[in-house]
Amino acid sequence: MFAFLMSEAAALGRVIQVVAASIILTVFAPLLRSAEPVLVSLKGFEAVEVRGQGFTLPRDAKVHVYAKGGGVRRITHRPSGEPLFAYGWILNAATREVVWQMDGANTSRNWEYRVADQYLDLPKGSYEAYFANHGFGQGLLFAQWSRNIDRRDLRLHEDRRRALSMFGLDDDSLLRHWREQVGNYGMEVYLPSGDPAEVPRFDAPLRWKNVVVSLPARADSGHWTQPFHLSRPTTLHVYAEGEGSGRRMHDYGWIIDARARTRVWEMTMDRSQYAGGASKNRRQVETVLLPAGDYEAAFATDDSHSPADWNAAPPCDPGMYGLTLSVQAEADLPAVSFTQPLSWTPLAELVRVGDGEDRRLAFRLPASRSVRVYALGEGDGDAMADEAWIEDAAGKRVWIMERSRTHHAGGAFKNRQVDEVIQLPKGEYVLRFRTDGSHAYGHWNSDAPWDAEHYGVTVYAGK
Repeated sequence: MFAFLMSEAAALGRVIQVVAASIILTVFAPLLRSAEPVLVSLKGFEAVEVRGQGFTLPRDAKVHVYAKGGGVRRITHRPSGEPLFAYGWILNAATREVVWQMDGANTSRNWEYRVADQYLDLPKGSYEAYFANHGFGQGLLFAQWSRNIDRRDLRLHEDRRRALSMFGLDDDSLLRHWREQVGNYGMEVYLPSGDPAEVPRFDAPLRWKNVVVSLPARADSGHWTQPFHLSRPTTLHVYAEGEGSGRRMHDYGWIIDARARTRVWEMTMDRSQYAGGASKNRRQVETVLLPAGDYEAAFATDDSHSPADWNAAPPCDPGMYGLTLSVQAEADLPAVSFTQPLSWTPLAELVRVGDGEDRRLAFRLPASRSVRVYALGEGDGDAMADEAWIEDAAGKRVWIMERSRTHHAGGAFKNRQVDEVIQLPKGEYVLRFRTDGSHAYGHWNSDAPWDAEHYGVTVYAGK
């Protein structure tokens, strides 16, 4: 009996030691951190979703990371890779790869927060520290509720889900709880030893060398283009970050041959990879060799999930969302120059076509030549609801806008665009465009295309 009591007392003593150590650590840890010089401080997420700061280590060094974020409280064990709704991470600025990130495995629960407190051994080089808070969530037993926190509109709205409001899980309650906690979110990186004056800081993301085209996507429903000319065959390094799910991209970039109107490079689900954060974040990194000629780089976003408001966790390289083209060496820079969009002479045009219209326009080619056909219409499934085509003098269709050859034209996914160069022989032609009873110029029943003023079809003289 005496031995049993002694073993129990020893066990109790160990428990008391652990509790005491925990209390001491909680009380004195801030004092220990305060003695370490701060390299990065990312705070203040009431008005912004993401903050970042870069730093360059002149030699291999140990850094101390302390971050306080948030994740939905669970009764069961949190999966190690489960993302949080407020969390931090560190990128290697050269490789753009994550070297550390807060998750369920390296954080501990501290009341309503998830806390990371770690020392990291980092090799010499440049790094970018980020912290993001895109939303807020809470859990009840085995269920969880979350909402997006859109800084563009933080008003409270009437929520009729009274059963949820009883537990503080309706949208407005979640917003109020977020406001109570957001001031405590953030991350700091300390330098435990060494001279912080020897560690240069820079604005993230790190400015790349030899960038020739940059199309940062900063807004929802955006469309950005940049024409450029290559004076000789040139290899371009392509870095694109966007959004995609299922089999199609929602935010993505492409490059077209400006004269032939063909896409020589495009961001696709098959060729892109997971970019961190939400599963729909995609990244495509590759090189493409282009012959001398005229080109247009483009990037487009849909109506949600962009740096204007991440409605899910942002990608791990949020400052590079969009399309960036660079050359491999400074010697290649003179080969690339910005240009104005090519001017095209219209031969026949049927644009700003409304609902239920059937338009036609005759045109003549005095000699065989190439023409550019540019058309925007509505297409669902495998067919076009709004049709464009060209007839010859005998009434035979010599060109048809087929759904399989179209690309997304911005706005609603049913907005379709075709832009191609074809060869037509000398002769008389009729340009045709016919719409159904809904979703056309001036009467959109969903989001309009980017180039709404050209809704219809135009034939231009080829280059």
